[in-house]
Amino acid sequence: MNLRKATLEDIGDIALLSALKRKQYEKYQPQFHKEAEGALELQKDFLRDSLLRDNVIALVHAGEGSMINGFIIGAIVTAPPVYNPGGKVCFVDDFMVSDPSLWDRVGKTLLDRVLELSKEKGAVLANVVCGPLDGSKKLLLSQYGFNVATEWHIKSF
Repeated sequence: MNLRKATLEDIGDIALLSALKRKQYEKYQPQFHKEAEGALELQKDFLRDSLLRDNVIALVHAGEGSMINGFIIGAIVTAPPVYNPGGKVCFVDDFMVSDPSLWDRVGKTLLDRVLELSKEKGAVLANVVCGPLDGSKKLLLSQYGFNVATEWHIKSF
């Protein structure tokens, strides 16, 4: 197993894993998560910008043949002014593995390291986005003691 900092050369592989997640989420909620036209290129632009930021921790995991089979991106941010968690927050919106069976190994490895690095950067809390039907990912997060803080409910009109 190979865990390392993400580089600009990894953007294509990360974007493809992100596309898998978007397809999965679109099945969960087809209106809110409807993929935008040009989403893959937009994702690449977003990733390029993210990887260049000092407050971002971006890691990839490579399996056999050096193929990337998971990634995590955490941003060390200040909580909104109406909340006081006691310090900085590591916000993880992008966290994906190539197969659900990898959450307990690859996902765990990625999460362990991003939590460690975020603590070193002064974070006191981690906020990880997880869809309601992400069973294996939810199980991993619950094993770490994460609990649900927010749910989004949508209605068309």
